[in-house]
Amino acid sequence: MMDVQVRLACAEDREAVLNFCQHTWENESDHIHLVWDEWLAEPQGRLFVAVVNDVPVGIARVFMVSDSEGWWEGLRVARAYRGQGIARILDSQIEQFLRESNIRISRCQVNSRDKVMLGMMTRRNRKIVAHYIPHKTTPISTVKSPSGSTFTQVNDRDFTCAWELVKSPDFYGENNCFYVSPGAKWQELKIELFKNLIERGLVWGIKQSDRLVALAIQSSLETDKEVFCLGYIRGTKESLPILLLELRHLAFQKKYSSIGGFFPTCELLLNYLEKGEFWKSYTGVFSLFQWDNFSG
Repeated sequence: MMDVQVRLACAEDREAVLNFCQHTWENESDHIHLVWDEWLAEPQGRLFVAVVNDVPVGIARVFMVSDSEGWWEGLRVARAYRGQGIARILDSQIEQFLRESNIRISRCQVNSRDKVMLGMMTRRNRKIVAHYIPHKTTPISTVKSPSGSTFTQVNDRDFTCAWELVKSPDFYGENNCFYVSPGAKWQELKIELFKNLIERGLVWGIKQSDRLVALAIQSSLETDKEVFCLGYIRGTKESLPILLLELRHLAFQKKYSSIGGFFPTCELLLNYLEKGEFWKSYTGVFSLFQWDNFSG
């Protein structure tokens, strides 16, 4: 039986890992070489490597997005070792690490084109909690809001009504209360996080008759600094189209080359995105999986 050891990755693993990552997909390049150094250095993350005879044959990474939530990414296995349980061994090691760290909840996202990962998630009884479709568009230089609507940066004085908007079932958009944090990692939009985002000036909204009726939260993708990225959006039927236009204008003012994000598959919102000249920036739908690390 093959002896597989799992340990934390180190700088000396780089060449071997990047070599087998060149063959992750048939017709699509991998991005591990772009993030390797960052992944090794980031204190909130752990990059695990599976080795056979001291040679790396697989990797997987977990990132602690909060004190109770882990984000899984970067599972790669050398082609010669696929189908031999390497992924499950890495999976087990990460689960153990998270349990010891008292991280209860894990999540990951899987593209609908990735049948292998979708099958793996299903076999492990991991639950899909939301679907997302990435969209992008260009900024616009001018915009005129309808009379009675005001685009504003949400501040501390708006916190109570803003939080009510987030928690209310009577709005459209992100109903699961997830924020796509920097690096495209989903985490629960808890009250402490929301307060912090407001304090950092990352929350924008539409007010009508001095009532907050829509809001969006800026995020970022480390791999693309030119995109004004949205990590959350929610509002009324009437306010969402206005918010999307105003955000395009805000992106222009901030000198971004484009604006976009992962948008929940809310039919009304997707319709407004299409009418607002946003286009699907990636093929397929991304499924967000969630599971309890203590369930085994």
